[in-house]
Amino acid sequence: MTDPEKQFKINLNLWGLVVGLGGLEAAEYLRLCALFWFSLAVLVLIGPAVAVTTFAYTRDYWKERHR
Repeated sequence: MTDPEKQFKINLNLWGLVVGLGGLEAAEYLRLCALFWFSLAVLVLIGPAVAVTTFAYTRDYWKERHR
């Protein structure tokens, strides 16, 4: 039997991007100023974390691939 934690792993960076971009699109469509600024703040906070983790993953993949 597999461990449930390993089976269902939540990537918070990905969920942050989904919430931020979804909220930004909803704010534009519904013309909600507060939601726009909240979504933009989420994206500004999550964006650098996504960039750093993507760079680290890519670097590790590249090192493993070219051994």
